[in-house]
Amino acid sequence: MPKKKGKKAAERRRENGAVTVPSKPDAKVRDYDAHVLVCKGGDCKKRGSKDVHRALKDEVRAAGMNRDVRIDSVECLGLCKHGPNAIVYPSGTWYLGLIDADAPEIVEGHLKNGEPVEHLAAELRPRKKRR
Repeated sequence: MPKKKGKKAAERRRENGAVTVPSKPDAKVRDYDAHVLVCKGGDCKKRGSKDVHRALKDEVRAAGMNRDVRIDSVECLGLCKHGPNAIVYPSGTWYLGLIDADAPEIVEGHLKNGEPVEHLAAELRPRKKRR
């Protein structure tokens, strides 16, 4: 169907019979203490990000924290030449160049005790001020 000029996307969807479902305030979303995003982009994947992801999941499960910590893989976190990479929220700590053997230390130190693993964590540069 050709795009109708001048109409907003929401209008076109309604005309085509698409239904937009409003947010459901009564929906239950699990609240996690931490969320770990592991890169699965091409470079990270070649360097073993799948093994890192699996090791983190296994360690979290072994520590009995699978209801407190969520571990997901994402398409790309950038910094590809330093991979495999991961970022831990809510702290926003970046880990670059991980191997599966790093998982126990990250789970014990950061996810369980709340302290980023300094020798594994990336050093963050201060943000440049915008003009």
